[in-house]
Amino acid sequence: MAKPADLNSNLLFLLSCVAVITILLLTSFNFSNYLAPKKVLGTETNTEEILKEKGFWEEFLAKNPDYLPGWLEIGRLDKVYEINPNFWELLP
Repeated sequence: MAKPADLNSNLLFLLSCVAVITILLLTSFNFSNYLAPKKVLGTETNTEEILKEKGFWEEFLAKNPDYLPGWLEIGRLDKVYEINPNFWELLP
């Protein structure tokens, strides 16, 4: 039968091995996470959606030329001022 000192020694060795393996796994996960490319919001712009939206507003404004929010959406401030010269005074 094994002596209690040998049993404690074997248990300590087993726990040490488990601890080292756990630390190595966590470290490798941390390195892989650190080296992975970062995903940043707005780095990839979907230009198809922007063109679709601009096309929608241009088509809509061809039918409704006095719609101020549409002209603001496509950035035509000259048309906004042409339609309503007092528009800037109405803003809070």
